[in-house]
Amino acid sequence: MNRKIPLLFAVAAFLIAFCLSAGCVDDTPTREEVLRDTIDSLTDRLNTTTQEAQLAADLFIENPTADNGRQVLATLYQRTSLTHDLLIADDRGIVQAVYPDNIHGALGSNLSSYPPDKETFLHQDVYVSPFMQLENGMEAYLLSVPVEIGGEYAGYISLSFDPYRLFGAEQQKISEDGYNLWVMQTDGVQVYDPDVSEAGVNLLTNPDYASVLNMTTLVASTPSGETTYLYTADTGTGTVSKTAVWDTLTFGGRSWRVVLTESGQVSPGQN
Repeated sequence: MNRKIPLLFAVAAFLIAFCLSAGCVDDTPTREEVLRDTIDSLTDRLNTTTQEAQLAADLFIENPTADNGRQVLATLYQRTSLTHDLLIADDRGIVQAVYPDNIHGALGSNLSSYPPDKETFLHQDVYVSPFMQLENGMEAYLLSVPVEIGGEYAGYISLSFDPYRLFGAEQQKISEDGYNLWVMQTDGVQVYDPDVSEAGVNLLTNPDYASVLNMTTLVASTPSGETTYLYTADTGTGTVSKTAVWDTLTFGGRSWRVVLTESGQVSPGQN
């Protein structure tokens, strides 16, 4: 009897090894795991951008002049893949330096009527603005960090970033596995979708999206969850059953619902 025990262990080990090599164990990540990895990756990228901006602020205070400010911003521009435009404003909100030169006209502008300001950074080290249209017409977010000289607030560094640069990189990672990503603010504004024409749409108020209103209302009102819903196919000839899982990415005082979808069976349209 005792001699059979080692034999049984050997057989079990062989079966396990064979099963692993033959693909019996499914190690494909679940939707929830893909979503979690996506949000972790987004958070890492935002953290890295913030750290670079904070380093730029430290370099600026070593020589807080317009020339050094422009050089600091030029370096930050090269080191951050999200960035479109950058500026440094003083504690009164007056723009002291900009980069690149296509926003040179912003020098000397008074931004004191817009956040951030000293109070903004009393309880946070980074601030992300609402989604807005910039003076150059681009819809973007602004990420800002404070500049402090001698421990006192002396202004801020602000960079603009297009959500397509942030979220689009994650879509590329997951598309091969059959997933799509879309991102919505809690007010219903969709800031990212693989279909660029749907960016900026308010999914809670736009009548063209009434068929998915129940789903988008649930996503907007609930920090995380899972649901299924029907969506009109791109051809307009049928509906697609989709499964959606979502969670919340919060950064710099801004919250996004990050939604991962997977399409199911297409149902014929009704004439």
